Amino acid sequence: MPISRRACVVWAATGLLLPGALFRTAWSQNRKPQVIDVRIAKRKVIAPKGAIRVTQQDVIELRFSSDETVKLHLHGYDKEITVTPGAPATLSITTHATGRFPITSHGWGRGGHGHHALTYLEVHPR
Repeated sequence: MPISRRACVVWAATGLLLPGALFRTAWSQNRKPQVIDVRIAKRKVIAPKGAIRVTQQDVIELRFSSDETVKLHLHGYDKEITVTPGAPATLSITTHATGRFPITSHGWGRGGHGHHALTYLEVHPR
């Protein structure tokens, strides 16, 4: 059965691109994570100032601390974490998607739902 030219192109592209994608995934999993401390006080991020800037395929750990219990949501990556006073909480991700993603509160310990952005995770292309 003859193989079409299109099928040959698809097989060749898959053979060239797939190993690179697998290598990038394995490479990012073996890298030491970049730890970024995010401190929240009085319902505001006090450090770091401004957006958190990283590069695509970075392995990061966002280490949150807060003066009151808060449930946080990293939009775009659909990650949620609950932070309690005196117990830092860590959110680990590999930054595959580029863009500007808000980190919002989805509930504070002493009342208040809030859904405004506390800060942003900016992922820049490699």
